[in-house]
Amino acid sequence: MESDVCLEAVKCLRAGGIIAIPTDTVYGLAADPFNVDAVQRLYMVKGRPDGKPIPLVLSSVEDVHRVSQNLPGFFFHLTDRFWPGGLTIVIEAKDLLPVLTAGGNTVGVRIPDNPILLQILQAFGGPAAITSANLSGETPATSPEEIGSELTSRIDMIVDGGETPGPIPSTVYDISVSPPLIRRHGVISEETLTKEFACYNKH
Repeated sequence: MESDVCLEAVKCLRAGGIIAIPTDTVYGLAADPFNVDAVQRLYMVKGRPDGKPIPLVLSSVEDVHRVSQNLPGFFFHLTDRFWPGGLTIVIEAKDLLPVLTAGGNTVGVRIPDNPILLQILQAFGGPAAITSANLSGETPATSPEEIGSELTSRIDMIVDGGETPGPIPSTVYDISVSPPLIRRHGVISEETLTKEFACYNKH
């Protein structure tokens, strides 16, 4: 990706803008998670219900410590196995906006396996709030063309990364509860995660 596109995307995020960006599953809508106006706008642009928290994408495992606390050992077992990749892990939140967590005390995090998104996150210098690029209830976009004119008119920038592997999103796996629960089925199967949990608990 050209560096000027990366810089433009970072500038847009820092200014409170919303960008459409490819991930390793579907296209996402990204915003600065520490900017309350940007997060509120992300909900409005998508028509997302207020009670539905928005997850974060990270560029490194180190970013986790900025947004979460009391991490169980199982978390690092999962990150070693599945990151970067299609597993969003729900953990205890720290110092995050109530609007982002929908008033809860947890947050979903993952490192996506997409070089364009990782380059932008690294240049941005922190996590980004991200939700699939579609109006709430509609099918997530897997290309810039699928984002559609209605959504395109509401956002500030589209980073064209071609087709994404979609349409299946990341699996959302909540390890803030015991035993862990799958909150959304996705590219990592329930069977796989059940085996990992059993394997970890044997050691």
